[in-house]
Amino acid sequence: MTATISQPKPENSKSVPQGGTPGETTVCVIGAGIVGVNCALAAVKEGFKVTLIDRIAPGEACSFGNAGILAEWSFVPTFGPEVLRSVPGYLLDPKGPLTIRWARLPHILPWLLRMLRFASVSHQRRAADAMRHLTIGCSDAYGALAAEAGAPELVRRDPVLQVYDNESDFKKAEADLAFRASYGIKYQALDRKELTDLEPALGPDFKWAHALLGGGTTTNPGRLTKVLAEAFVKRGGTLKQGEVRGLARQADGGFRIETSDGVLEADRIVLAAGAFSHKLAALLGEKIPLGTERGYHAILADPGVQVNHAVGWKARAFYASPMEMGLRLAGTVELAGLEAPPDYARVKVMTELVPKLLPGVKTEVSTQWMGFRPTLPDSLPVLGPSSVAPGLFHAFGHQHVGLTCGPATGRVIARLLKGEAPNVDLTPFRADRF
Repeated sequence: MTATISQPKPENSKSVPQGGTPGETTVCVIGAGIVGVNCALAAVKEGFKVTLIDRIAPGEACSFGNAGILAEWSFVPTFGPEVLRSVPGYLLDPKGPLTIRWARLPHILPWLLRMLRFASVSHQRRAADAMRHLTIGCSDAYGALAAEAGAPELVRRDPVLQVYDNESDFKKAEADLAFRASYGIKYQALDRKELTDLEPALGPDFKWAHALLGGGTTTNPGRLTKVLAEAFVKRGGTLKQGEVRGLARQADGGFRIETSDGVLEADRIVLAAGAFSHKLAALLGEKIPLGTERGYHAILADPGVQVNHAVGWKARAFYASPMEMGLRLAGTVELAGLEAPPDYARVKVMTELVPKLLPGVKTEVSTQWMGFRPTLPDSLPVLGPSSVAPGLFHAFGHQHVGLTCGPATGRVIARLLKGEAPNVDLTPFRADRF
């Protein structure tokens, strides 16, 4: 039976708003996903009085269902010229890594057309220069955070494997990884014997692979988020569950936050509500063109094969990740907006493909899930001060790498709350860049 679950260069100091005094300044972090929890934990460590609020429990939305990859190498936007050229083929292939809910196309078309403006090599390089400061070092950061929280078993530093069933895909990936290596990431090309030594269960068609080094995985991203939220509470933070329904500036420069559970007041707000963040920013008069990419996962509680590493099938854009609850198949992209119901045909695609990756795997799905990846047209997050509301800070839109970027995002927000310039140039992440 299948259960379904839905759900560096310092910045110019003139652009950094005057910070609050830790111990006196109240901060409300809206959004208890992995990014919001990292922001709340970093702020409470600095001595701020922090309330973390979400309509659901920590780690129950997009942070619950990802592939668990601490992808230090994922600082180049996924959407570029190579993907753009491949889109027609993807859409014609019912098992391709991308699908569009055509009935929703009129609603998502403006966002898609904006994305096309950024499908260039020059933009990918500019974005890589910016994003590398948010991704590199994340596995060390999570290792330390998980250990501090008493759950070191949640973070593994094993290589992540990227595998290919044809040589042309391998050669394309080799060129891409060589570019990323210029930023300091490490990888190793594997022949079939080396790959089989690491993953004996892998299918015979996969003769080429890369071991991505220096990153790692979490064995349960949802539990990792919850564990860090518990660490936040133990340090004196306040965790509330409620839906934020209204935001307003007050005469003293603070904020009034109307929720389903009452009214809160705070001197500062950190907006980290993932794919729903633009709706909340609009309450304070800020328009941000945030869209969403839907991702799906399936849990094979009894896969019947031993998988030792997270294995990504590059051409099919999904991972088979060994986790506490079984083997998770996670990935692909569906464009359908926020309102349409899930289409678990995407789960069926992964379960039909995985026997080629792992012959003999049992494909009975115990749990299936869909989540929203918050994505800006240029594939960069919005990170830093609001362009219209002093005291409001944004931390959302990390696309496929919210888990990876969580610790660095939290550090940036903590410094901004203190009125300090972060050691990351925030210009590429400005809310008013569009």
